[in-house]
Amino acid sequence: MKRIVTAALVGAFVSTFLPVSSASACDGNCPKGHDHASHSAAAPRAATPRSEAPSQGPTSAKVTVEVWSDFQCPFCSRGNATVKQLREKYGDKIRIVFRHAPLPMHDNARLAAEASMAANAQGRFWEFHDALFQQQRALDRASLEQLAQKLGLDVARFKRSLDTHEFASYVEADVVESRSRGISGTPTFFVNDTAVVGARPMEDFVKTIDAELKR
Repeated sequence: MKRIVTAALVGAFVSTFLPVSSASACDGNCPKGHDHASHSAAAPRAATPRSEAPSQGPTSAKVTVEVWSDFQCPFCSRGNATVKQLREKYGDKIRIVFRHAPLPMHDNARLAAEASMAANAQGRFWEFHDALFQQQRALDRASLEQLAQKLGLDVARFKRSLDTHEFASYVEADVVESRSRGISGTPTFFVNDTAVVGARPMEDFVKTIDAELKR
């Protein structure tokens, strides 16, 4: 059965599910007051993550945490910090899968998503991913190229990927899937079949993961 975890494990959905504090998710209540994507009344739905999505942890892990995120969303940065804590706490007991949900009013989010997949093609997704969240105010093309150089990527190959939008279709496929599954705000997580919406406290994830590990 699909379950949803929100503030105090009871209320506060993103967008029009139920009101959510701007302190927990990008849903139209960003600090800049963005009017984000059209909202769905349906609750977010769990599904098996696409097999080629960047991931950490063994595919045999009993718990999969699917992360729908936007590199320009400040709440996603907070959510990423929580995911790091989960990896430290649970190690190979969990698998983390990253999915792209760049919001339309974040002008550099989609380019950053494409850039992260260009880094992924060179085996450096997670380093690039972490660095993007650390420099959320510098996600323009020049800054992305500088980051690629700093991390020791093949910069010429990286630039070609961005020039040709090599991974635009990959990112768009994630965006289409996010809409079809009722995901209209970031970050949104799925702990196996349980949706956790917004940058929730670590304790919310721990309760849900522990329950799944005991099954």
